[in-house]
Amino acid sequence: MGSIHENEPDSTVYESRVSYFMLLEEKQRALNKKALLHRLVYIAKLSPELLDKRDLGYYYEELFKELQNTHQAEGVSGILLIYPGYAVHFIESSSDMIYSILRDMDKLVSQGNTLITDPKILTLSHDVPTRLYQAWSYRVLNITSGREEYEGKEGVDELAVEAVTSLLKLGMFILKSPKLNVTSAMDTLRETVPDLLIPQDQLAFLIKRPELDSPAAFLKLFDQPVDIALDNELMWPLEENIAVN
Repeated sequence: MGSIHENEPDSTVYESRVSYFMLLEEKQRALNKKALLHRLVYIAKLSPELLDKRDLGYYYEELFKELQNTHQAEGVSGILLIYPGYAVHFIESSSDMIYSILRDMDKLVSQGNTLITDPKILTLSHDVPTRLYQAWSYRVLNITSGREEYEGKEGVDELAVEAVTSLLKLGMFILKSPKLNVTSAMDTLRETVPDLLIPQDQLAFLIKRPELDSPAAFLKLFDQPVDIALDNELMWPLEENIAVN
């Protein structure tokens, strides 16, 4: 006679469940990506000791090569726009690369450097579906310094959104340019799409605003543990003894 338990399911066997994160990973594999894609946009003042602005571009070229060898993850794409007194950096890569770039920037500022000062994060977007910029490059913008006193009525949030939107539109402009003319298009941004370049007075205004996080402030929040108070932690020890009848 068979056991009455023969037809019962094995309690040690669990149904395999698929999470949303697993679906995202599968989608990335299908697109032949190594990791989920993230997007960082930040601005900074140029150090008065930076004599050759191209040195900032050279620095990031070497940093990205070093990080790529370390993490073996997604490469970096985006654009670094170097103004007479400011820098705007749009970066697309994996989370490991993004946070390594932020940590390096924090280290640069805390230890003192001849490249940038007062960096501020405009946005950090996660799980971006596709790259907007197909490679990383930098351009030194040959424009006059101009006035730095912002006289507009928009607030910090509106200006930050406008700045990021301009960079997204700039990426679309470069993406739609014929491949043979991409370099020429990027070399003439000031002449062809001046409306997509963030005005320097807005950059000066945003950098001074405390509402925007510096890399140090952002990393402090990111690195600190999340303290969750459980119910029993709120109820014990009891302030008074409970009489048991």
